[in-house]
Amino acid sequence: MEEYWHVLLEALIDTAMVLPLLFIVYYLIELIEFKYAIKFQNNKWLKGKASPVIGSVIGCVPQCGFSVVSTDLYTKGAVSIGALIAVYIATSDEALPLMIANPESLPWLFALIGVKVVFAIVVGYLAMWLHKLIFKKKYITPKNKDNVDIEQTSEETKESTHEDQRQDHTHDEHDHHDLKEGEIVAENLEHGGCCHHHVRSNSFDWLHPLLHCLKIAGFILLINIIFGCITHIWIGEQAMTDFLRHSLYLQPLLAIIIGLIPNCASSVVLTELFIMGGLSFGALVAGLSVNAGLGLIILLKQNKNWKENVFIIAMLIVPSLILGYALNFI
Repeated sequence: MEEYWHVLLEALIDTAMVLPLLFIVYYLIELIEFKYAIKFQNNKWLKGKASPVIGSVIGCVPQCGFSVVSTDLYTKGAVSIGALIAVYIATSDEALPLMIANPESLPWLFALIGVKVVFAIVVGYLAMWLHKLIFKKKYITPKNKDNVDIEQTSEETKESTHEDQRQDHTHDEHDHHDLKEGEIVAENLEHGGCCHHHVRSNSFDWLHPLLHCLKIAGFILLINIIFGCITHIWIGEQAMTDFLRHSLYLQPLLAIIIGLIPNCASSVVLTELFIMGGLSFGALVAGLSVNAGLGLIILLKQNKNWKENVFIIAMLIVPSLILGYALNFI
């Protein structure tokens, strides 16, 4: 019983050490989302040729609220599929705050951001090309007598629908304002953030960062306790090290399975295991590249085109698995 108390004490101390910095980081993240998430909705570049680059940069912000916003905008035609997938891949949810709170992990943090940004851009452009190629036949008009393929991509269709809805909404509720084309009224707007909370354009939520910090601290404490019991009581540190060394080829696959769980706990598990030495860098990158937070849940809920949903999820899993194994054996 004494061993369990020792593990619990160590876990409490380790969690308490990262809590203050974690608290500061989450307030800064909330401020970034409050300042820029509404502007993100108005960004015209997210539909153009540079959209995967813009999406990858935006996705670097460690906040799953951006994946939620990008998903919602994609279903309305305001974001290209390349930008959507770039945001999904580039976002690391809780990984960045946790690694910032552990100074010894900072070199790996910069490597993680660099690899994921480049990877997000490459896969984003690949997704745009494959999406046009695969879904092209669906939009060809067979009645064209001149044998000219009239192609209308899904992004253009959704953009047109979104434009009509937005104009109707503007006419009914904001007809006393003079709006520029494509501009969304920022007053009292809100969007879905992480943990199902709402970010409003005219009110900063001071409570949510504190609650989110405590929630993540609870996950960290639980993982520290479980990992401590495994390494010090149940299995032993040497046996655990040997197992991880010999299971290197399985780690990217297991990390992807964990990363697909639509909850911030999955990114906490992956990052804590990496910090503790229980997960390779390649597996960490693979798991966090598919970890889109609540974005995938919103996608499956709002986008009724199931073939497109399968395509998006496949564009996350397959390239991430390849990259994870490549990094493991370089």
